[in-house]
Amino acid sequence: MQKKVRTSLVVALGISLLLVMLNFLGWLRPVRIVVDAIFAPVVRVVGNVGNSVADNVRLFGSLGSIAKQNKDLETQVAELKQQLANVKEISYENDQLRSQLGFSARQNLTLAPARVVGYEPDNVRRFVTIDRGSNSGVKQGMAVISNGVLVGLIENVSTFSSQVFLAADPDFRIRALGQDNRAQGTIKGQIGQGYVMDRIAQNEVIKVGETIITAGSELVPKGIVIGQVESVERSDNAIFQTADVKPAINLNKLEIVFVVTSANK
Repeated sequence: MQKKVRTSLVVALGISLLLVMLNFLGWLRPVRIVVDAIFAPVVRVVGNVGNSVADNVRLFGSLGSIAKQNKDLETQVAELKQQLANVKEISYENDQLRSQLGFSARQNLTLAPARVVGYEPDNVRRFVTIDRGSNSGVKQGMAVISNGVLVGLIENVSTFSSQVFLAADPDFRIRALGQDNRAQGTIKGQIGQGYVMDRIAQNEVIKVGETIITAGSELVPKGIVIGQVESVERSDNAIFQTADVKPAINLNKLEIVFVVTSANK
């Protein structure tokens, strides 16, 4: 047994020495070229597979980071949209305030701006609630306007809010006159049909297209626009004539209004 082992070792050693000598003499070069040609593609494939696996590992590792970045970007976009909406609202309110300040300066009025915080369009009695009350000097009977146009009159007042009785309510009444021919009458509301100006004396002149304004009272200044005459109805046998008046403002879209707290003399 030991003899066989020694023989195997001697043979192996001899083969090794022979290979060394052959490599030294350059006789193994053709063999190496053939071996490289056979195994190089395998080595490249194995290398590419290894690189691909490494790339996929890195990709999966970065997915969590990408998902978080997308979430952060979505949050930033939502915040920017909200900021843009806020800027637009502020711009709209500023435009309304500037417009109203110009009107109040021309009419020499003192105005208290207010937001509409409650709307009751479906009730027979038509009201809106505003965020101004007695603490802001608001009193029952004061005129409420928007863009220089009559909206209604203050009806009920609490400390921090008030109800505005809209001019479109059938029970609404206010003295008015035609701006051109000075015909006097009473404006009353009609749900969905504008206003009616009645109790106009037959000898008064009122024409289609004429602007109707407030005639003025203790708390309501003279000259606030109400609307324009759309048609006039006369009858020889009647004491009075009437006129249909188109409101100069859409009372269903009120957001910012102004309470006329005083008419400066």
